[in-house]
Amino acid sequence: MITDDPGTPGDGHWEINIATLSDHTGGTTTYQLPLLDINYGVGDRAQFKYEMPWVVQHRNGDDRSGVGNGLAGIKWRFFDGSEEGWQISTYPQVEFNSPESKSPRRGLADAGTSWLLPFEFERKLGSVDIDFEGGRWFRSAVQADSWTAGFVVGREVSKSVEVVAELHDEAAVSHSGEELILNFGARWDFSERNTLLLSAGRDLHNSLGETSTLLSYVGLQIRL
Repeated sequence: MITDDPGTPGDGHWEINIATLSDHTGGTTTYQLPLLDINYGVGDRAQFKYEMPWVVQHRNGDDRSGVGNGLAGIKWRFFDGSEEGWQISTYPQVEFNSPESKSPRRGLADAGTSWLLPFEFERKLGSVDIDFEGGRWFRSAVQADSWTAGFVVGREVSKSVEVVAELHDEAAVSHSGEELILNFGARWDFSERNTLLLSAGRDLHNSLGETSTLLSYVGLQIRL
C-alpha cells in the first residue's frame, strides 16, 4: 500500500522488500523493476529506511531506463498503546536524485530534492486493522508542495493471509490539483521470515498529472 503504518522491524532486525511496480497511463507504462526497499530496526520503536528503484519506461514506442530517485527516512513510533490500543509514529523522509544520474532529464525521475513529513496512526479491532497516514510533501522549486492522506482497512482471513483496501489522496497546496487512488491488496505469510505482497488499483481522479489506469505491486518481504 502507499499508506504506511507505525510498525517497525524490531531492534537489530532487517525488513527487506524486493518488488516490481507498474504504472499504466495512456500511451506510457512505467515499471520500477526492481524496487529495493531496506529497513533496519533500532530499538523497539524506530527504523532506518533506504529505497532505490531501477526505472523502465515504454512511451509510444520509445523505451528508456535508468536509476530512479532514492528515498531515505527514519520512522519513530512515539506512542505505543500495545496491540489492542492506538499506535502513532512519524516518518520524515527525503527523496533525492542519484549522484550523476541523467534520469531527471530523461523523464525517469523528478528533479531536485523533496521532503516528506507524515504521521501514521493504527488501531487493531479484533481481526480488523485500521491505518491512517497524513502529511505534507515539501517539493523542489520545479514541483508544487502537496498534502497527502491515506486510509487503509485490513482484515485477517486466516493466520497467514490478510486482505486490505486503501484510499490515498494527494492534493497540491498552491492550486486545486488532486489525485485520488483506490487500491486493493493482500499479504501472505508463507513462512516465518517471508511474506508475499500484492496490490492493484487505479486513479479515481487525477488533476495533478496523467490518469493511471492500472497501478500494480508484487513484492517479496524478507525478515532477518
